[in-house]
Amino acid sequence: MNQPLRDRVAIVTGASSGIGKGIAEAFARAGARTLLVARSANKLEALAKTLTREGATAFAAPCDVTREEEVGLLFKRGTDTWGRVDIVVNNAGVASGTATEDVTLAHWNDVLAINLTSVFLMSREAVRTMKAQSPQGGRIINMGSVSAKTPRPDSIAYTATKHAIQGMTHQLTMDGRNHGIVASVIHPGATLSSFTAQRGRTSAGPGATADDYVMAADDVARVALLMATLPPEVNLYEATILPNTMRSFIGRG
Repeated sequence: MNQPLRDRVAIVTGASSGIGKGIAEAFARAGARTLLVARSANKLEALAKTLTREGATAFAAPCDVTREEEVGLLFKRGTDTWGRVDIVVNNAGVASGTATEDVTLAHWNDVLAINLTSVFLMSREAVRTMKAQSPQGGRIINMGSVSAKTPRPDSIAYTATKHAIQGMTHQLTMDGRNHGIVASVIHPGATLSSFTAQRGRTSAGPGATADDYVMAADDVARVALLMATLPPEVNLYEATILPNTMRSFIGRG
C-alpha cells in the first residue's frame, strides 16, 4: 500500500464529519499517525475504530479548539506520544446564515470563536511545536471557503472569518519560512457536510439541476493530501476546488 505520510504525525480538527472526516481518513490511510479532533467523542471513537481495523493509526482526541488550555493539551498529547507534530489541519467551523441587521453581538462572537479564534490557537501552538522539534518544520492547512471570494447572501460573520483565514495563512507562511513551517489554504465550493445536510442534501453528486452538484468530502481531501505530501521545500499555498457548474462563484446570472 502506498503510504506517502508514513510515520508523520497529523492533527485534524472537525474530524467527526464532512470535510474533516474525509481528510482524517485520507491522512490515516496514507500512513499518518492521526489525532482526530472534534467535540463529539462518540463519533471520533467510531471513526478511530474503523481506521484501526483497516491497519491505520488513528486516535480520538475530543477537544474544544476555542479553549486555549485544551489546545495546549492536544499538542502535548501529540508530542508526548510521538515526539513531534508534522501536519495540522484547521477544519473546525460553523456556518452562519443571518441577515446582517439581525446578527447579534453574541452570534458574531460565537462564529468568530469557532471559525477564526480556534484557527489562531491551533496555528500558534503548531508554530511553537514545529519550531521546537528536531528537525524543525511542518505544515498547517487551513480550511477557507469560496465565500472568501464570492460570499453568499446573509453570511457576514462567516464571510468575514473566511477572509481572515486567508490573511492568517499568508502571515503564517511568512513567519514560518525560516523554520521550515508552511501554511496553505483550501477554498472549497459546495461539498457534502453537515452544512449541506441542513439544506436537505444528504448525498454527493448531481442535484435537481446542473447548478446543484455537491462534491464529496473525498474530493477536498485529495487536495489536502497533495498539499501534505509535497517536498518540504514546496508549498501549494492556495487551492480553490468547486463544482464546474457552481455559477455563484464563476459568474452571476
